[in-house]
Amino acid sequence: GRCHENGAFHYNGKNYSAKSASEIEAILSGKDAASNEDNYAVVSNFEMLTEPNRGFESHYGVLKDALKRPPEEILQELLNSELRGRGGAGFSSGQKIEACRNAPGDTKFVICNADEGDPGAYSDRYLLENRPHAVLFGMMMAGYVAGAEWGILYIRGEYPESVAVVNAAIDKLRAANLLGKNIVGSGFNFDLKVIKAQGAYICGEETALINSIEGQRPEVRTRPPYPATVGLFNKPTIVSNVETLATLHYIIEHSGDKHKKIGTNKSAGTKLMSLDSFFNKPGLYEIEMGTPLSTVIYDLAGGFKSPVKALQIGGPLGGIVPVDKIPELNVSFESFAQHGFMLGHASVVCIPESMPMINYLEHLFDFAAFESCGKCFPCRL
Repeated sequence: GRCHENGAFHYNGKNYSAKSASEIEAILSGKDAASNEDNYAVVSNFEMLTEPNRGFESHYGVLKDALKRPPEEILQELLNSELRGRGGAGFSSGQKIEACRNAPGDTKFVICNADEGDPGAYSDRYLLENRPHAVLFGMMMAGYVAGAEWGILYIRGEYPESVAVVNAAIDKLRAANLLGKNIVGSGFNFDLKVIKAQGAYICGEETALINSIEGQRPEVRTRPPYPATVGLFNKPTIVSNVETLATLHYIIEHSGDKHKKIGTNKSAGTKLMSLDSFFNKPGLYEIEMGTPLSTVIYDLAGGFKSPVKALQIGGPLGGIVPVDKIPELNVSFESFAQHGFMLGHASVVCIPESMPMINYLEHLFDFAAFESCGKCFPCRL
């Protein structure tokens, strides 16, 4: 989660970044806590997920108002918003919640997939550590609409600060009587639990994640059935990623129709992009869907520090974009798919001109083989 700085290491339960031996020495001797701070820019051309913190009462005033509305009405807002899952697949979030709502059963779950394992990605980490209440609000609203009483945050094992921040945010919610039974007299019951993952990349896949929570080997399940009907402990389950859930606050406060008008016809809203340390201005960028990729890379991020020949976008499975393709792409699911790529998590890792492509591919396949659960035939063979 520190690809904007590099020099990342873990010490005494915390993550740090350091550029030199003297900085590392200062941290180890307890003299320099500043290297634990993030040094990346947060740039936005449309503040939805990166808006300034507005305060606890104002934030959850939206929740109290929403709980006065029938769940069907909130569901319609989500469907109208045309929000697509930000974890990579781009499936309709409203339809996923609707499927869970319509599935028979008294016990249902909402899982926040915060197992952000794609190299180069740190947008989930930003939201968990800087906007935890946006994520928790989204889980509560998904639960209210679907009829789920339990929310589980499955947080990447390499993010100790995220676990601490989210647990503190849950404690604050509980102290304000916004968790538990009959929240603000609405008849809605909901509670939250954090599970710290153990560093398996495969657990970013939703069914392997469910297996892990159940205490089984983290292997991918055959689908159908899908988690929305048969998920955690074989109960209907919504599994959504951090960014998807954090977007629900804007939709419910401002309406689904307003969200739909942002972005493109097939990719509504904004997208967080993580840019690595090869950029002149590395950092987290909130981009309106449909923005030309060249605008992001050359105008907002100031281009590259040294010659780059390709970009790995959307994680190890996302496709490698040659730099001469940058002018043809915009930040949307359909643009990337049309050119044979995948937007995925929208993390950007640069491949320098000096690195032979075959070496990079060998590294990529090593990573995929090591992190595979070994269940499906291509990996097993």
